[in-house]
Amino acid sequence: MDSYQDEIIVLQVNNWQNADKKAICFSKDHGKIIFLAYGARYPKSKAGRLVQPFACLHAEFYPGSSVEKLKDCELAAPMPQLGLDQLAYGFLMAEGTDRLTGQGEVSEGIYALLQQALVLLQARNPRLAALAYLIQLLDHCGIGPVYEVCVNCSHTAEKDGWFSEEQGGFLCDSCCSGAMKAGTLLPFHEETRLLWQKLRMLDFAEPEHFTVKGGALMELERILHGYLVYQTEQPLKSLDFIRQIAEQHTLK
Repeated sequence: MDSYQDEIIVLQVNNWQNADKKAICFSKDHGKIIFLAYGARYPKSKAGRLVQPFACLHAEFYPGSSVEKLKDCELAAPMPQLGLDQLAYGFLMAEGTDRLTGQGEVSEGIYALLQQALVLLQARNPRLAALAYLIQLLDHCGIGPVYEVCVNCSHTAEKDGWFSEEQGGFLCDSCCSGAMKAGTLLPFHEETRLLWQKLRMLDFAEPEHFTVKGGALMELERILHGYLVYQTEQPLKSLDFIRQIAEQHTLK
């Protein structure tokens, strides 16, 4: 059986049976790959040391019908050194990547974006780095919400409005009835739209410095996380980890 090689970023790792690991990664030339690393839980296993979340590896695989088999791997970049907050938001980025991409859907753009975002995660505010990554990931996947104009009347977005997960973007106040506002719509203030635009256009290689108001940041997180859940029809498990860390910070 012929093997193939690729550069990968590991998204998720779980123990499998007695001595193995099952992992999900995003690769440069083959998109998302699910693979088994046999024997990776043995103490002297090289794969066990290297197949870790957010590791960037040169990997060689034997193809399978739905799950590949890891033949060999080497570090392609130094292992990232992440604190607890960085890990939590890194898991959110990884979970979003897993949920929004399919096996074998190749995208060098997503791979490069993920690679740059993981560097930014270590250098800047991880909360903002994760938001910027997820916003740009949605655009790469072709499902980025519309926020420049009202999705109903197409008028330019001005002042405060509302966000509709179902319609995929901004709704001006004129297009929203009282019943709609009391239902599933989320407030979408002008300041939040401007923050969305700034993060959408953020250059991960040369990020500019800017200040963010807490209200706009929290509102943007509510909108973005809710939209991700709506699109994938699955809860984001990593948000529970983020909430636990936030509670720990509050208790200190």
